[in-house]
Amino acid sequence: MNNYLLLTRLFVIGLTVVSLQVSAQVNGQLIKITYPSSRAVFQRETDNTSTIYLSGSYYQPVDSVQARVQAEITGQGIGTNWVTIQRNPRGSIFQGSLRAQGGWYRLEVQAFAGGTVIARDEVRKIGIGEVFIITGQSNAQGFQNFGAVGASDDRVNCVVYDNTTANSLADPPAPTFQQLSANAIIGPRGQSAWCWGVLGDLIAQRFNVPVLFINTAWAATGSQNWAESAQGLPTKNIYAIGTPNELYPPGMPYANLVIALRYYCSLQGLRAILWQQGENDTFPLKTPRSTYAQRLQYLVNKTRADTDRYPAWVLARSSYTIGLTSQDVLQGQNDVINTYNNNVFAGPFTDNIQIPRFDDVHFGNRTTNNPGDKGLNDLGRAWFESLNSIFFASSRPLPPLPTPSITVACNTANNALTMTLPNLYQSYVWDSGQRTQSITVTQPRVYQAKLKDRFGNTFLAPAVDVQAPIQPTTPTVSLASQPDQPASAQQQICADSTLSLIANTSANSTAIWSNSAVGRAISLNQPGNYALQAVNVYGCRSPQVSGISLTVRPKVPTPTIEQVGTYSLQAVVPPGTDGQTDQFDWLRNGELIPQNGVVAKVTVTANYAARTKRTFRLSNGNNLMCLSDYSPLKSFVFNQADGGLSVYPNPSADGRVTVETVENLPDAEIDVFSLQGQKLFSGQVPVLNERKSVDLSGLSQGVYIVRVRASGFNVSRRIVINR
Repeated sequence: MNNYLLLTRLFVIGLTVVSLQVSAQVNGQLIKITYPSSRAVFQRETDNTSTIYLSGSYYQPVDSVQARVQAEITGQGIGTNWVTIQRNPRGSIFQGSLRAQGGWYRLEVQAFAGGTVIARDEVRKIGIGEVFIITGQSNAQGFQNFGAVGASDDRVNCVVYDNTTANSLADPPAPTFQQLSANAIIGPRGQSAWCWGVLGDLIAQRFNVPVLFINTAWAATGSQNWAESAQGLPTKNIYAIGTPNELYPPGMPYANLVIALRYYCSLQGLRAILWQQGENDTFPLKTPRSTYAQRLQYLVNKTRADTDRYPAWVLARSSYTIGLTSQDVLQGQNDVINTYNNNVFAGPFTDNIQIPRFDDVHFGNRTTNNPGDKGLNDLGRAWFESLNSIFFASSRPLPPLPTPSITVACNTANNALTMTLPNLYQSYVWDSGQRTQSITVTQPRVYQAKLKDRFGNTFLAPAVDVQAPIQPTTPTVSLASQPDQPASAQQQICADSTLSLIANTSANSTAIWSNSAVGRAISLNQPGNYALQAVNVYGCRSPQVSGISLTVRPKVPTPTIEQVGTYSLQAVVPPGTDGQTDQFDWLRNGELIPQNGVVAKVTVTANYAARTKRTFRLSNGNNLMCLSDYSPLKSFVFNQADGGLSVYPNPSADGRVTVETVENLPDAEIDVFSLQGQKLFSGQVPVLNERKSVDLSGLSQGVYIVRVRASGFNVSRRIVINR
């Protein structure tokens, strides 16, 4: 092109795999979308819908994952309801799909555990719209500093990838995208927004959908270069004949196009390939009509054979160069367009746009605003006018292909993971270097595989973010009431209660109990030994721990109440076993009174009830108090006529009597006299606060006087011993 010299550098290259960069769990994030990335656009189908295949990582066990899309800006899409994309995900990854209408969206996911949302994540600016691959020569590739205008609509995007120097035959890196600015590189070779920013704006505004461009055009190429490189033949740059750069790099220029079809088209789908070429075939090559048509049809057919798909083509009618045009080139383009059932459509006629050109061949935008000064803008509008309603109704869009599923399982030793991909593919390349369908990993990092079918179409498996440790640490057990300290291995509970335990596991693990219970918290009410393991999101198990031995004490029987003295009620219960000691709670008219013995001293007319408090002891020293139900009510009537002293039985058949006082008497003295006043018995009681038995069996039958004296108290009673 008028002394235009295209310089290339040739590198010896091999197949390399670049892994999708996935952030590990940071700042407590429990779920993360790893695919797709922001500004990814997926080709809509004829019904204005498409499928978004998504995947990601979760860092804490979850029961299910839901997804939805919401319009990024009101009016730029129709949001969906939450849809469950996967139930019971395994191996730390979730994957699924969501179908939505054309639009510009915020993709959201939420994870559930135990019926509750525990985590959310989102990716902004995900599109369902139009995807185009641009190819041809310089007026498709574009240049910097030709006055290109970037897209003003945020929904117009391009692939971020520059292969202009490396000319790599390998797949591009994991796809990333950017808004189409004026000076952007439209990967893999496009220079500047050229006319494509204007075209993208017009499509976005007319159809209210986002747009994605991939540019594989190569300046100074002719139809012969494309046809020869598509056949795997060396092909020459006519502007570098006799120089070390005479040959195009191996496979080029066709290699960029077929790689884009096999890679980006598989992932994003495709509306059409936009072809803008013909200048070199006008001059100096002067390609005949039949030759041009044959080469171009071969190229169309080759893209379909090399992908086993049927991409649509749109051919610009272009031949203008240095003031010359070619009817042979134009008719050759028309011949391919007019071939029946070819899925090839007429693009713009460009020979009459911006004459004279920005230079001898190329369009450009001048700083002035005279008619024809904005050639790139005019070219973009011409492309838009050719992509009319007939084209969108008749072209056959290619939808994105389904993402391969991946399974992640722990090995039997619980110290390594096995990642397995479906067996439907021709080749497998992991970013860790392995080339097998299944791999075993022992080191934390992000693992991702690139798969190819027998036609070379590329698929990205979901990324797996493996974090240390692969085998979870041994968990400990705490009482729910004391979560910060380990629980004793021996525990006991009362028959009518439960033991609430907390399993202390790492954040990415859950607890599996020997009774098949799952979850960090557990409540037990049956005796037995309960062991515990931690199982993490990869399915690896910790060493089993001894756990908890639980003793469940029998139900404490309900006491009954008997009146055993003038001022005494007694709780009657079966005796405890194994050395248990019983205490009692006493109620008077429903209120607790400060007595806890088996016998309660009562001095108020009321209804009384009691319950047993039985203490059990474990060999480790732990004590447990269990309570019975309260007894039936016992009615007690206080006798005020006895002067505060009661001696019974009276008469006594065996000479044994019991002494009770209403008051609690310190330093009390109990004396027994004959009727003649002779002291026959005397006893000291430090505190007379309960029944005291007095043995008078040594006295003969007769009548006696019993006297109780203490500070402020001196009362006597006559008793009879009647044998």
